[in-house]
Amino acid sequence: MNQRNFSTMRLAAARSLWGFGLALALTASAQAASPSSAASAAPRAFAKAERQALEQGAMVSRPLRFEHGSGSYVGGVSYQVVDARPELVLAALSDVANWPEALPRTKSARLLAADHGVSRVELVQGGSFVEARYAVMLERAGDGETIRFWLDPTHPHDIRDVWGFFRVQALPDGRALITVAAALDLGEGLARMLFEDNIASMMLRAPSKIRAFVEPRALALGGAR
Repeated sequence: MNQRNFSTMRLAAARSLWGFGLALALTASAQAASPSSAASAAPRAFAKAERQALEQGAMVSRPLRFEHGSGSYVGGVSYQVVDARPELVLAALSDVANWPEALPRTKSARLLAADHGVSRVELVQGGSFVEARYAVMLERAGDGETIRFWLDPTHPHDIRDVWGFFRVQALPDGRALITVAAALDLGEGLARMLFEDNIASMMLRAPSKIRAFVEPRALALGGAR
């Protein structure tokens, strides 16, 4: 893919960054402090019950549903503490060959192109009755913790729009906090009527699925706490 096409992709993504900013606002306060077993590290970003749930190994989710223009989005933000070093979690998420095992309902993930710090990946996701094929653009953020993604509108897509991010932050006790934020617009049609709520729930389960994929591998590599 040439420089002009990638520039076009970046501009298209920038037009959707209002939404990315909305999701980011839900997790911004977690950047300075993250949940850990140490009471002094307890962040204001999480309620007491959420903090306790994370420390006990449960996943915390904040569903989100909103309208923008002609689009109707579902998704939200989910958090999970993982017993693995952050660099191992990020490495697993950066390799799209892992996505069918690491992400819910992902049947295939294929790298189409990579250039100028942006990768294009074709995904097939769904269940027995319905599946969607589309491509996303991936970009590693400058903070070293975040991988952003957004729909590639130039590639055939069975959904109207999607964007979000993965973030992996180090915890003081050697574990990592995974944050997954995503917003999806299925578009009009029967799929939205029948499956929108199930798809939203599936998206919010992503950190738990990532944990199940990463922890055994981290243990085998000696990267677990």
